[in-house]
Amino acid sequence: MGKHHVVKSTVSWLHITSLMCVFHCIVTPMLIVSAPLFGRLFENPWVELAALSASILCGILVIYKGYCTHKRQHSGVLFAAGAILWIATSILEHYGIPGEQLYLLIGTAIVLLSYYINHKHLRCCCKA
Repeated sequence: MGKHHVVKSTVSWLHITSLMCVFHCIVTPMLIVSAPLFGRLFENPWVELAALSASILCGILVIYKGYCTHKRQHSGVLFAAGAILWIATSILEHYGIPGEQLYLLIGTAIVLLSYYINHKHLRCCCKA
């Protein structure tokens, strides 16, 4: 079993979490569209802050674990850019400045791209 088994186990875990994040990013817009059914839950700034913090922390974990395996910084830099846009969205929304939805969409697209690149790099490591 040894070191090779541990590396394969870690890479498998990283694949699963990376795909879960992509799934989350696809399902979340559908949930937001159906938000009127949930009442005013999503209008609570604390719920929004908690969701933003959890998303960024989970993303950091996935990207960092991937980086530890493939040692490429591309996905980390892209994730940081997307997360900064997410934070900017919250700030703009708080102050009522229009255009926050555009920043949210661009940030989400960048984060999804970072997950895809991270996943692609992990697949290359598995074949080696």
